[in-house]
Amino acid sequence: MKVHRLTSGEESLWSRAVSVVVAEEDREGPLVSQREIAQALGDSRCYLVVAEADGDPVGLLSAYRFPDVVTGGELIYLYDIEVRFDHRRKGVGTTLIHSLIECGQEDRVRLIWAGTDVMNVAARRAFEATGAKLEGESYAEFEWRL
Repeated sequence: MKVHRLTSGEESLWSRAVSVVVAEEDREGPLVSQREIAQALGDSRCYLVVAEADGDPVGLLSAYRFPDVVTGGELIYLYDIEVRFDHRRKGVGTTLIHSLIECGQEDRVRLIWAGTDVMNVAARRAFEATGAKLEGESYAEFEWRL
């Protein structure tokens, strides 16, 4: 398995990963445009990581870095992690997270933060296997659609 953070010029790989890894019923609207992907890949605060097996995308992770305006330093929010159904429970998720941790260390980030439903056993298992500590007992998600 090959896992790496994408850089400018790899927009088509991200598009392919999203179309293959993220189930159509889980997508909200049309796929991201090549222009939007290029913009994200050109921003050092955005992390787009893809796992490939035999040249095919089997997992993806997106995260972004921002300043902690309360205590200083920078944080990374792990926004999305997806693994193709036929590659789950094979270490793809943990490998993606380890790749993000390495990126965070290189960027001198002091904290990576992720949230998930307490009933999402697969996500919790991957987070715990990579050294994350559970900080709360429940998770509530709110959205403002603009």
